[in-house]
Amino acid sequence: MTVTVAAVASIVIVVERCAGVWVLATLCGAWLLAGVTLFDAGWFHPRRDLLAAAFGLRRPVAGESDALSTAWANLSQRPGVDGWGYSLWIQQSPQINAYAGPARLVAVTSWAVGTLPPRELEAVLAHEYGHHIVSDARLRLLEAWISAPVRLAQRLGTLPGRLVTRRATGPIATAVRYVSAVLILAVAAWSLTPAAGWPATAMAVLLGVEPLATAARRRRAELRADAIAVHLGYRHELADALLRRQRPTGTEPAAPFRRWFDDHPPIPDRLRAMTLPERGRQGPASP
Repeated sequence: MTVTVAAVASIVIVVERCAGVWVLATLCGAWLLAGVTLFDAGWFHPRRDLLAAAFGLRRPVAGESDALSTAWANLSQRPGVDGWGYSLWIQQSPQINAYAGPARLVAVTSWAVGTLPPRELEAVLAHEYGHHIVSDARLRLLEAWISAPVRLAQRLGTLPGRLVTRRATGPIATAVRYVSAVLILAVAAWSLTPAAGWPATAMAVLLGVEPLATAARRRRAELRADAIAVHLGYRHELADALLRRQRPTGTEPAAPFRRWFDDHPPIPDRLRAMTLPERGRQGPASP
């Protein structure tokens, strides 16, 4: 988070030096308005339908609703679990995945709810519950708002790479997009330095490093959520669910990019972490 804040600060300084204080004030006003709207919908007056739509989620249909409700009810009966007030949703996808969103949203993919055995579905939900209790939802909302200028700048920087790779996925596409963004950042730093000075160089460096730092932080959060699920008694079920989504280790020249930019640790790393002794780990607390 520190790198993200520093990157935002550098963007603010560069905009002020290159475009003037009034342009900066206008952009900051729009940014503040977006933050108020985000916190109003995600925390003060939760609009779960709008948030779910923004994240591409839908309500579960009859069979999905029964499976999710039963799995969540079983999870909520675990000692120390407060399952009240959470809202269950579906992400239409042929892959196994899940998501913990603001306003106590919990989502799993249509494939997961339709394919996983009941206990493995409970384990996946326990992992998402872990996300909710190891990090305050308000902090995640604050992070999403603070990082908006960085995400916009990175989106613009990766645009040429995305145009070249089109709909391609995998480490090669990731490498192309990142390299193109680094080249654009270098050009931007060189062009803006006469007007903005050293902050332009700092901005380019921070924007290049920030995706790596954010991905590393999110990988740590995945391990903490795994630890909560293990503490709740779902070690074997979560391991089985993870093995269903394991993919072969890449041997392509750009395979390291997958590890550096992936929000999730490699499955073998997660499985090894789950076999560690429980001593010293904190159990779940009420969110």
